[in-house]
Amino acid sequence: MHLYETFLSKEPFQPKPTAKNLRFANIPCFSDEATFVYSLKTKKILYAQGWMELLGYANEEISMHLLVEITTPDHKEFIKEMNNQALAFILSKSSNLLEYSCTTECKKFSKQGEEVALLESVKVHKSLKGKVVEVIGTYKRNPRMPHPGNKYFQASGPGIETLVEKMQQFEALEKVITKRECKIIRMLANGKTITEVAKEMFVSKSTIEKNLSELCRKFEVRNRAELIAYSHSNDMI
Repeated sequence: MHLYETFLSKEPFQPKPTAKNLRFANIPCFSDEATFVYSLKTKKILYAQGWMELLGYANEEISMHLLVEITTPDHKEFIKEMNNQALAFILSKSSNLLEYSCTTECKKFSKQGEEVALLESVKVHKSLKGKVVEVIGTYKRNPRMPHPGNKYFQASGPGIETLVEKMQQFEALEKVITKRECKIIRMLANGKTITEVAKEMFVSKSTIEKNLSELCRKFEVRNRAELIAYSHSNDMI
């Protein structure tokens, strides 16, 4: 099932068949996207195409470990959890396997260090005797940066609601703010400096700075001013 309609359709190009990738020669790869095929049996990427143009990596460099590690900090934990939950879900199924797919927004670092907003779509590529043996993933540039504080996740397939609910619960837990964190933000919003906040809470300045860094990551904001503004707009303080 097609999950998003944010890109104009383009003519696909086919990678030139070789002895190594002949089996995947029929996979369309558009000029603005990158694709991989991953084997659940060997736990390796079997095929990759388009990564140099999208993120500056040679196709031979692509691995699942790399794709996770280059995810920006504000999306990494969500992507890890999505991969774990989606894998556990699909391995528990034995029918209608080709109907399953999921799409999420994410941000990844290019090889040059640029932060790139992407749409990631993963679906079942091959099944055997009621078991998924390969998945195919496609990455496209996202026409917009993900909204601060929101994780976009959409999936399709029979009974997929349970997976979506788990991801929504994980997202909600990511945004839980403790009384201590609330107090730190409130004091900063009232004009106190980091040094003053640290003194009042009987901790070091570096501890408060670390807390603020974690809060900015949690709520996907860039600095203290955006954190305070986000806290006000979401009735956190």
